[in-house]
Amino acid sequence: MESYYSLTQMLQMNAQAYPDDIALRQKKHGIWQQQTWQDFLNVTQAIAAGLIELGGDRGSHIGIIAENCEEWVLAQLGVNFMGGVVCGVYPTSPSNEVVYLLKSADCTMVFCEDQEQVDKVLAIEDQLPLLKHIIVFDPKGLNNYDHDKLITLASLQESGAQRLQTERDCVNERHDQQQPDDTALIVFTSGSTGPPKAAMISYRNMWHEMLVIRDAIETEPGLNLLSYLPLCHIAEQAMSTLNLMINRVTINFGESLRTIRTDLQEISPDVFFGVPRIWEKMQAEISVLASRSGKLRGWLILRAMDKARDLGEVLPVNWSVSQKLSYAFWNAVVYQHLRAYLGLARCRFAMTAAAPISPSLLSQMRGMGIRICEIFGMTETTGAATIQPWHMNSEGRVGQPCTGVDCKVAEDGELLVKGGIIFKGYYKNEEATAETIEDGWLHTGDIAKAHTDGSFSIVDRKKDIMINAAGKNLSPSLIENTVKASAFIKECIVIADQRPYVTALLQIDPDSVPTWAEQHNVSYTTFKSLTQLPEVRELIAEEVEKANTQLARVEQIKTFYLLPKELDHDDGEVTATMKVRRKNIAEQYQREIEGLYGSA
Repeated sequence: MESYYSLTQMLQMNAQAYPDDIALRQKKHGIWQQQTWQDFLNVTQAIAAGLIELGGDRGSHIGIIAENCEEWVLAQLGVNFMGGVVCGVYPTSPSNEVVYLLKSADCTMVFCEDQEQVDKVLAIEDQLPLLKHIIVFDPKGLNNYDHDKLITLASLQESGAQRLQTERDCVNERHDQQQPDDTALIVFTSGSTGPPKAAMISYRNMWHEMLVIRDAIETEPGLNLLSYLPLCHIAEQAMSTLNLMINRVTINFGESLRTIRTDLQEISPDVFFGVPRIWEKMQAEISVLASRSGKLRGWLILRAMDKARDLGEVLPVNWSVSQKLSYAFWNAVVYQHLRAYLGLARCRFAMTAAAPISPSLLSQMRGMGIRICEIFGMTETTGAATIQPWHMNSEGRVGQPCTGVDCKVAEDGELLVKGGIIFKGYYKNEEATAETIEDGWLHTGDIAKAHTDGSFSIVDRKKDIMINAAGKNLSPSLIENTVKASAFIKECIVIADQRPYVTALLQIDPDSVPTWAEQHNVSYTTFKSLTQLPEVRELIAEEVEKANTQLARVEQIKTFYLLPKELDHDDGEVTATMKVRRKNIAEQYQREIEGLYGSA
């Protein structure tokens, strides 16, 4: 019989075996506060009892709208103990998106972080007929709110504790009804090509992903992680919540997203997960640091990073004597200081996933001593499905299938995945579920290549592959990631479908380009004015030409348009996870795109 433990069962087991070990840390008002495993269990069961007191039923869908904080995880486990289903919503989502998500998931209650999120829900309350209660973590600013649906988390816990005194087994009785295939979590897909879908993740799915994490991630009890990517995203659920339960790591929550740089340096996590944009930002920060340093120090940093790119292309075990000496020198002079500057001084294992990443960026990070591995996963696989082992230093590959996972490439090139990690389906959307899962195989929507060593590489999203006017297939992500390797370019949207040549919409980096302008005495007033300067246009043109040297002739960007503003979630240009909505952008900048082909 297959062994199986749910999140809540794992919490009970950890609290019983290691009651005084630290499970969670939260920074509040500049002070790190700790929660032991026993505290963790006590609070979540009080929350569960409080939800039962409010009328929470087994199978109730309950939303959470908050930045990462310990209350997010406490609420999640409390809902699960009660027998409910957690539906995470991005705190950056505007009201129209929030109402769509809460309504499509049939949420009867919602946890809100603070006044901002409460106001957002109250503004759309009349469109949510099923919503009965709004539970707020931080009640600051809500003293004058007179609303019968509003309750604080502290009040909920208090009523739950009282319920447990009079009805000690109310939570355990509900918990005992839990089944492996019950839905534990609903994660909304990104919605980059249409409305987000509500993916149902079961306790069994989570258990299989916990086994993946146990075997794939080099960790041990007590190691520190910083939780900063949204917990409503499956990647952070896997790296924080599931990792916490199976490996007993300590999860740290900073004060806010605005303090992440300071938090990283304070915590110096042992294990770190970053989406490609995080690694690109770190690379840009190093470039900015070099440009702001003195002449000698700046030269040393730039020279060291060039060396890092070369070193990272070879496994350390295969380094020649000269390469070992080179690393020892540059590590002593530059690399160890850069790792500390980035907050990764103690990082023993780093990962990236969720989008393609530039191979040269991977090499550079590895060469400076950051052991970064690529992962492939998606919402529908409950997190990681493949991982690139450290000893397989092949940039562009996402590694081999994880524990209990099978992968294969279909005749049309699409990657198919099978195993216990495959989600239950989309809530109230049987048609989309049937299109996604066939005979147990998940159709990922990604075009992939299988290699003789059992590893896979992702070419692009199936729907994003472009065919130019000459009939040549092009991978936009390959071109875009090559261009985004530049510290001066934050975003690149390739235009090529049915076109005679490749062009691109480019967004300059809002940190490195202003720094460059300042150093070169180039005056500007706004982001838009900066993009219109001939000096900036020339700078970006040089970066595009550098990228073109790494691309096949048919893939090279002939001309480009500099976007006058940063891509924005509220404007429908990117998703909450910053995935580009190509169709929306193409429609918004149709005139500019046609201008790029005016001479064709």
